[in-house]
Amino acid sequence: MKKIAVFGKSGGGKSVFSKKLSLATGIPLFPLDLIEYSKGGEKVSKDEYLQKYHDILNTEFWIIEGFGTMETFIKRLQEADTLIYINLPMRIHYWRVTKRLLLSPFTKPEGWPDKSPMIRSTYNCYVHLCWRCAEVLEC
Repeated sequence: MKKIAVFGKSGGGKSVFSKKLSLATGIPLFPLDLIEYSKGGEKVSKDEYLQKYHDILNTEFWIIEGFGTMETFIKRLQEADTLIYINLPMRIHYWRVTKRLLLSPFTKPEGWPDKSPMIRSTYNCYVHLCWRCAEVLEC
């Protein structure tokens, strides 16, 4: 294991898992939220994001946690030698997203930029989780 991609739905524990994996293996961790967003939760420019992202991909060892953009996600899956998909029951994802919001006045979520807009971010997490539920219900 040299290049590990960790991904999954919101509230699945990707950041906590990735941090523990990094500590256990000594492989550097790169949470995509810290690359894609600046302090306060504003997106960095696409060029800045892509430059940082490609710099990481070109290193010998990495754990990249998160999704990013579809373009970078596909490239990461091609480059990684290990893929870890975290997929828990939907009720657990919803509960963890809600718990993260409730705890946010007291502690910054793991792998999130400082001063992230928790209400907007939580709303976006719920929207993405609802899309996943709709996909499951259509099956």
